[in-house]
Amino acid sequence: MPAVSFVVPHIDTKPAQRSINPCDIRSPLSALRTSAAYYHPAYPANSPDVDLVLASSDHVPCWFAVNKSKLFCHTDTFRSVGLEQLTPDNNLPLVQLGESRDVIEVMLACLEADSLPDFGKLDFRVIVSALEAAADKYRLIHTEKICLLALGAYCATNPVEVYTLASHYYCRWLAEAASEHTLNLDITQPDYQDILTSENYIPLLDLHQSRIQSAKLIIQNQAIESHGDKCDISKLQAFWADASLRIISRITSPALDIDQLFEPEMKLAVQELSPCLNCYSILVQIRDQVRNECLGLRRTVNVPVVTPGRQLADYFSS
Repeated sequence: MPAVSFVVPHIDTKPAQRSINPCDIRSPLSALRTSAAYYHPAYPANSPDVDLVLASSDHVPCWFAVNKSKLFCHTDTFRSVGLEQLTPDNNLPLVQLGESRDVIEVMLACLEADSLPDFGKLDFRVIVSALEAAADKYRLIHTEKICLLALGAYCATNPVEVYTLASHYYCRWLAEAASEHTLNLDITQPDYQDILTSENYIPLLDLHQSRIQSAKLIIQNQAIESHGDKCDISKLQAFWADASLRIISRITSPALDIDQLFEPEMKLAVQELSPCLNCYSILVQIRDQVRNECLGLRRTVNVPVVTPGRQLADYFSS
């Protein structure tokens, strides 16, 4: 499954990743040794049981000295490309990866039993890149799971991106959480259209449209049938008939700020219905009733049934 495309405009352009094979990852050791490089402080060359070095794709490569047996226990992908056949020597076999230092840091930290990355200090794009590398390239299910959990903190700031990723990786709870934060956005705008795919755009659009239509119907169903005062109820009914149409015409966002929608009509009521306080009180009751009914409207997408056999669905489906 290819990586989600929206990440590409926000990071440095690199050549597209091809399917990994032994020839792709084994660069001549002499060429790798001649370029400037440094060991990561958390993965130095003198670490216990080190028999392999992973090199980042940065202009100045960062080297990670690791134990390949610990690496292999998390995935068969590395075995399939023949890394277990690299015989350790005095200089340690060095394998060039296509990821940056930051991304490799995240992946390796997720594989450690007693540590996790400090996601609060990481850029959103780094987490996304680590997720895509873990899920689409190296099949590190545990790392994929942790990165998806970390993306939950970005639902408010990057809701469309998080929703797209969650849908792409069949993470139901995250897709639902992120979709709620899209209600203040116009997802028909080109910037969001470039991020969303047709598969995940349709359920999100359905959520937005259903809230708008349901809110309009709620207002249409509000009727004034009784009046406890001596003033003419027909005046209040006529006012509400016009006011309700104006309110409905203003419902263009699924966010549904009821107080804001009603505010112009409440101000107008003070002028046109004065001095009848009971008439104004009835309008307040209608506004509160509409607000309460709108609070009960669906706020998250109806997530499509996940693909059978997808492992992460077992972890994340609610």
